[in-house]
Amino acid sequence: MKTSGTTKWEVTFEDEESVSVFKYNTDVSKNGPASVEFRYKTGYKHPTEQKKKTIGELAKEARKQTRVKK
Repeated sequence: MKTSGTTKWEVTFEDEESVSVFKYNTDVSKNGPASVEFRYKTGYKHPTEQKKKTIGELAKEARKQTRVKK
């Protein structure tokens, strides 16, 4: 015998950088969320958007710091 009851619910997680909404629907999936939404807050910068320093730039900074200490 199959029941026709659909159960839907949402679980929301919020931190300093984003809001994550996990949407569950038992008609779609019984083992996990049917969909997940990530909303980033204003001013959030993704780590890949930030410029990474090259080895040469890091070496120059290290030399400057050792000169200042002497």
